[in-house]
Amino acid sequence: MTTISEIAAEAGVGVGTVSRYLNHRPSVSVAKKKQIQAAIEKLNYTPNAIASQLRARSTNTIGVLVSRISNPFFAQLFDALERELNRYGFQVIVMQTHDDALAEQRFLDKLKQQQVDGVILASIENQRLLEQLAATYANQMVLLNEETADIGIPMISLNHYQATSDALAYLYHQGHRRIAYATGGDFPSTHHGRSRTQAYLDFCEEQQLAVNNDWIFAQQHTITDGQALGKQLAYLNPSDRPTAIFTNSDEVAVGVIDELQRQHFRVPDDMAVMGYDDQPFAAVAQVPLTTVRQPVAAMAKMAVDQLLHHLGRLDRPELTIDLKLDLIRRKSA
Repeated sequence: MTTISEIAAEAGVGVGTVSRYLNHRPSVSVAKKKQIQAAIEKLNYTPNAIASQLRARSTNTIGVLVSRISNPFFAQLFDALERELNRYGFQVIVMQTHDDALAEQRFLDKLKQQQVDGVILASIENQRLLEQLAATYANQMVLLNEETADIGIPMISLNHYQATSDALAYLYHQGHRRIAYATGGDFPSTHHGRSRTQAYLDFCEEQQLAVNNDWIFAQQHTITDGQALGKQLAYLNPSDRPTAIFTNSDEVAVGVIDELQRQHFRVPDDMAVMGYDDQPFAAVAQVPLTTVRQPVAAMAKMAVDQLLHHLGRLDRPELTIDLKLDLIRRKSA
């Protein structure tokens, strides 16, 4: 079977030049491109067949890291990533960390041990470890929808600060001056949801709104969490109760609505509820959910394009994808 070396010898160029030509790299001169193509045609071999030799050591597997796949947002994101990667012939494995830095380290060991060709990280716990790996493995990693300093790894980020500010401004213009806040991270946050939490604090300061500790709810992830949160809100004295709540999760928001209605509250008349993500169920919830839509399909495409470009499997990534976060107005707020 014809090899890359034979093509290179016939064309009078180096093996590396043939490799760059097959991967559509821009650093091959027009003259050498013609020589290589002529050699390929003479030896009756297709570039695709030769390219498969370049991938002989490849696992054709990409790893995706999320905090928890039970979160509908991460489930939808993984589905979009897998579909996009399957288009290029890659298998995909997913690992969930449950916010455990050691689990993240075990996942990244797969990259070091060449068990995967690259990784997409939609959850980060150990930034110091990533900084250590960046020098060697930066082109095999993409950070997706994460809030971290530039550490030399390609990063797909969205403006969650502005989206949160816009959502809070909407509640404010609806007449709400007592706005509760629920986050999946800690409060105040140094990592998960940091920009959204900062947007909440800045908005309250700018509008001279009270930040009441009884209206702050941290580590909120599930519908069950939202139901417990809704009960806490319902049991507050009416004079001390917020009139709206901004949650960082559609799941939590739906749980809040469920419990408020069980407690005979009207949503949004007695309390407005806002979610985040615009999951498929948001539009058909008991009270259709006002929320912030994340462009999941666009995020997945951009992350895959970036990773495959750096792996030499895609000529150039699409750079014009719109990653705008949109406020979706429905009945709940």
